Amino acid sequence: MALLPFKKLTLIAHSRDEEAILTLLSRSGSAEIVRTSEIEHLTRGDASSRVESVTSELAEISFCLDFWRAEKVKLEKVLKRQAKEQTTLTTYSPEKVSLLDKIRAAKPEVAFDDFDKLGADHEELDRVEARLREISAKETELKGEASRLTSLAEQLSYYKNCDLPFDAFKAGRHLETAIGLVPADQLAAADFAGLTLYMEEIDNRQRVATLFVAYPVVEREAVLDRLSAIGFSRCAFDFPMTAAEKIAEIAARKEEIAREEITLAEEAVSFEKEYAEKFRILYDYYRVEKEKAAAVSSTFRTSTSFVLTAWVPAHLADATEQALVDSGVTYYSLYEDPAEDEKYPTLARNNAVVTPYEGITNMYSAPSPREIDPNPFVAFFYFLFFGMMVSDAAYGILLALAGFGLYALKKPKKGEGHLLLIIGMGGISTLIWGVMFGGYFGEELIAPVLFSPMNEPLKMLILSVALGFFQILFGMGISFVAKCKKGEPLSAVFGEGSWFILFIGLGLFVASGMVEGFGVLKIPSLVVLGLGLAGVLVGGAMGKKGVKGKVLGAFGNVYNVTGFMSDILSYCRLFGLGLATGVVGMVVNLIAGILRDLIPIVGYLLYVVILVVGHIFNIAINTLGAYVHDSRLQYVEFFSRFYTGGGHIFKPMGSDLKYIHLTSKGGKDL
Repeated sequence: MALLPFKKLTLIAHSRDEEAILTLLSRSGSAEIVRTSEIEHLTRGDASSRVESVTSELAEISFCLDFWRAEKVKLEKVLKRQAKEQTTLTTYSPEKVSLLDKIRAAKPEVAFDDFDKLGADHEELDRVEARLREISAKETELKGEASRLTSLAEQLSYYKNCDLPFDAFKAGRHLETAIGLVPADQLAAADFAGLTLYMEEIDNRQRVATLFVAYPVVEREAVLDRLSAIGFSRCAFDFPMTAAEKIAEIAARKEEIAREEITLAEEAVSFEKEYAEKFRILYDYYRVEKEKAAAVSSTFRTSTSFVLTAWVPAHLADATEQALVDSGVTYYSLYEDPAEDEKYPTLARNNAVVTPYEGITNMYSAPSPREIDPNPFVAFFYFLFFGMMVSDAAYGILLALAGFGLYALKKPKKGEGHLLLIIGMGGISTLIWGVMFGGYFGEELIAPVLFSPMNEPLKMLILSVALGFFQILFGMGISFVAKCKKGEPLSAVFGEGSWFILFIGLGLFVASGMVEGFGVLKIPSLVVLGLGLAGVLVGGAMGKKGVKGKVLGAFGNVYNVTGFMSDILSYCRLFGLGLATGVVGMVVNLIAGILRDLIPIVGYLLYVVILVVGHIFNIAINTLGAYVHDSRLQYVEFFSRFYTGGGHIFKPMGSDLKYIHLTSKGGKDL
């Protein structure tokens, strides 16, 4: 259980073999390409045009996948409307997937040969993509037309009460008629004295009046001037039909557009079943191609050769070299240990119990490759605290069954499904603590092995603080060992060592006053306490410049005891969450029991429903709380004592796949 060592591979080869070498390394899953240091008289590789081309291909494929999702959502809405209106709008029938199949759903395995074949020849997919683009363009056109028609219908609605067609409003030989809109308040205050004018208000809505006017042609100018003064806007429509007829025509056209959109969506979705998986494979093919292009940009080269640099895990160096030999390319390779100041990737190797907890550590920060692997310690304490925060044996059984059961059903590939394993192991921890505390669905069905937190909360608080103090001291111990390994024994002794001595002295002093027969330890405990305090002062002064700096550093280090107290008090969350689980469970049982006793017959049904829903809620909310707060205890209180972090996880070229798993012909997983 450790962070694995790496070798730096420097490889020189002929440019004609570059593609073959990059493909080989991307298939091996053993090399993370890094930027080659500048070499005099050589030029930096430039694959920007290839990156741009591949990025464009990825965008096209993403469009197809996203378009299918959007079209299916559209058709599902049509199905809901179809069911509501009891009509037939579409023949689309979504594929039904059982819950078990959804759980088992995993990335498909694709052999290298099939992967390369699809990447080399995908003309058929290009034709499908082109047709989907045409469908999308046509839908956009139809949406634009529908939007314009909606706007037109809204404008026409003001004239819906008019029985005359729009082209009837025109100037005759002696009389002219017009129709238009005018602000209602302006119309009410208007004065048309002295004019020969007939007016009729056809409609009035939203403070706008629809006005019909008729006037002699000879008074046209005077009438229009007076109407313009009150904001009259003459209708510009000249349709040979009434507004109601035009609105009906628009509604019919919008229905036609809706049917066209459904037909287009059905055609688009019809391609998905046959081609979606191929598009996903092709997407990952171009992701690998993009990585290879980026690798070219990381090299230095002459007109005929190139120099490539990569990090290779030490245990995979021989296999990588053998793969290069077997490929038949001409090359020169050099495997070197990292320089003292050189930062290389982090790759942890742990057993099946610890590995799932690597994700917890990495969420904070990947370990620095040269520090002690924190994952075994995180696994132990995370397991320990998780169960204490949920602390109900029955809940633990359910969590273990859910976590391990779903993992067994899903059968995830290597490196996946870690959260399910964490929940499953958290269930085991919860079962153990539940037995210790006597909690079973919020009730004390069996006498606790230790004590009942509900009846003896002070003991729960003391236990929480004690476990927190132990974890903090454990973290300091890791730091002590790490400093010694780095050749800094004085820093370890006057740093963590002094605090250990101080705490030992403090513990003995407290025991001498509280435990019968320990009184003789009072003087020795004060001596130990003094030695620890002196060490803390010296540790704080070490490395500081000047007398003032040393004094401030020394007493500032002593002041850190407040930080210890604050960190230790943070572990009270173990106490709080542990009690919360039992209290909520007890309240659920109490409410269910009251309803059962108050309401005849139906009360028993409510009793079962409340118990099931209430306890499921309690499990869910407290599991989430345990997951979050347990992580916080590791990140803030534990890691602050020893953890450096700042590393980056080993990411070999060809491993950044979104939709598939690449396998060799024999099916060996990368």
